[in-house]
Amino acid sequence: MADEWLYFNGVNASRGVYAHEPLAVADLARLILGERPSPDQIDPDPEQRAALRERHLADASGAFRVKEGVDPADVAQAGWGVIFPATVDAAPLREALSELLHWRQQQAGPRYRECVGPQGYRPGESKAAFLRRQGAATSGPVDPDRFPYYLLLVGSPEEIPFRFQYQLDVQYAVGRIHFDTLDEYAAYARSVVQAERFGVTVPRRVVFVGVQNPDDVATSRSLHGLVQPLAAELANHPQRGDWSFELVAGAEATKDRLARLLHAELPALLFTASHGVEFEAVDPRQLPHQGAILCADWPGPQAWRNRAIPPQFYLAGDDIASDASLRGAFIFQFACFGAGCPREDDFPHLRGMPSAIAPHAFVAGLPRRLLSLPRGGALAFIGHVERAWTFSFSDARGGKQIETFSSALRRLLFAGAPVGYALEFFNERYAELATVLTEDVENARWGQAPDPVELATRWTEHNDARSYIIVGDPAARLCPQAAAEPEAAAPRLTSAPIVTEPPPLPVTPPPPPATPVVNAVVPVPAGSLPPETPVIPVALPDAAASFGLFGNKPAEAVQKLTESLQQFGERLAATLQQVITDAAHLEVETYVAESPETVNYRQGDFRGATLRAVTRMSLDGDTQVLVPLSDEGVDERLWAIHVSMVQQAQANRAEMVRAIAAAAAGLLSALQGK
Repeated sequence: MADEWLYFNGVNASRGVYAHEPLAVADLARLILGERPSPDQIDPDPEQRAALRERHLADASGAFRVKEGVDPADVAQAGWGVIFPATVDAAPLREALSELLHWRQQQAGPRYRECVGPQGYRPGESKAAFLRRQGAATSGPVDPDRFPYYLLLVGSPEEIPFRFQYQLDVQYAVGRIHFDTLDEYAAYARSVVQAERFGVTVPRRVVFVGVQNPDDVATSRSLHGLVQPLAAELANHPQRGDWSFELVAGAEATKDRLARLLHAELPALLFTASHGVEFEAVDPRQLPHQGAILCADWPGPQAWRNRAIPPQFYLAGDDIASDASLRGAFIFQFACFGAGCPREDDFPHLRGMPSAIAPHAFVAGLPRRLLSLPRGGALAFIGHVERAWTFSFSDARGGKQIETFSSALRRLLFAGAPVGYALEFFNERYAELATVLTEDVENARWGQAPDPVELATRWTEHNDARSYIIVGDPAARLCPQAAAEPEAAAPRLTSAPIVTEPPPLPVTPPPPPATPVVNAVVPVPAGSLPPETPVIPVALPDAAASFGLFGNKPAEAVQKLTESLQQFGERLAATLQQVITDAAHLEVETYVAESPETVNYRQGDFRGATLRAVTRMSLDGDTQVLVPLSDEGVDERLWAIHVSMVQQAQANRAEMVRAIAAAAAGLLSALQGK
């Protein structure tokens, strides 16, 4: 048994050593059982242990996750809800997320729920206590008429703890978002809604990245025991359809290669397995970089011993450019702390005592960045809170526990299921292992010692399955590819000589921004005529008799009405012509002012304000842009406001043209008696 060791997929980047040295399986078994074996060592909450056992028995009997007759993949049937902390003023967050909330409300109808204010999560509350307050069952199949199946937590893990998320996830499909700014919340909401409403341009391609660092057993095992067999199984699956699969392995899995995948070669799903970097609680890099992907650039534990690991060896949120677009993509990261970090060590018995590992619990910086990009973020990030273990997929006896991973990805990719429903395979495994482990501990209390390898394997798999969370909306799913029209209509960009080239403006107009901006004065032109909008000529019939309107009326009345209609038609044609003229150039200007009330903008007088951004778009799609700059470069916040105004102007013009064209068509039909 001496060669049976447990390895961790984490490296302490503050000191340049393994975050935890490999641990003998026999030693881990002794630590799990302790001096006095107790089920509390599996989960200290007896209600949670009971819920896990009930779930395991239900799964074993083939029971439904939601009540019979409800399709869990259909939001309209399964329901959707959002949970805010009861201790915060949720109004700004609700406003920032309004685009997503309105969209889900339309989909879920009466099964839509907002838990806000007193109905939100209260500090220290357990899953059972929370659900009782909502009038929902605390165990068993979900009844969406009582409480929705898909639940989005909004807030930091200090406000809504990770533990509550684990508990709720046993019964429901749960995700979480937490960003630093309201603009980031709004950007994520817009990304999800646009992807689902208009489709995406991301190809149906999956890329598996398996890092293998020199002299490193952990990454060797994750590559050969997880990434390679998982990629091969999915690539050879009979249901793969038109999905393509690619493997980036070993020394090829560099930071530059990963960066290219996230910027220029984006797949629909990116799956990575690597070390996650972690830092000492006093290291200023912990909050922004904890859980970042340690790439093949790191020379390994022997060549880089006892030296801090520099950022050029790992991919963090800082490395994702602000003009990148990940809209429509999903990320699955196997690494320590990839999704987040608790305040205190979840496994104090491995250190010998409880200890704080961070100043506060937090969602990792990489997924927060990937989901909140201004031009479109990823729809969801699946990752690990706390440590990831090699025994979660491969033990020393050659067992490969990848079926949970494979089943989840097949449901996500091939069935097109929402990510929260796809991840139910991890919850099923969690419930099964928790039940078996509890029985092992109970037996050990009566002198029946479990097999150390079996105990260690189950325990690590249990913690691994429990600790995967979704950062993002659990109802998000892989969206269909958009029709060619939105991309084909994208304008050609030419930048003015004095500024750098900005990211291209999206052509498909989203709804107006949820949060009003008080210091931007934006004149919106009245009309628009996109290149694809047909011009409907007004050609009146020669003879009044062909109108089909007058029957046998006197000829004089027919003549007068004919003349009136001809005059109206001429005026309508002139109006359309003016719209066409106006559409030749769309110009949007964004001004800023310290005191907007002093600017006479309603009269077109912008004296007292400063022009900060300009976009001019001609009828053939050519676009010229002046981009706002600050001392740090492009003023991203102002640019985001300006882009929103351009989109709104496009939408307003297009709607006017459609209304006038419809009126003209209706008039012609009426005149012709149709």
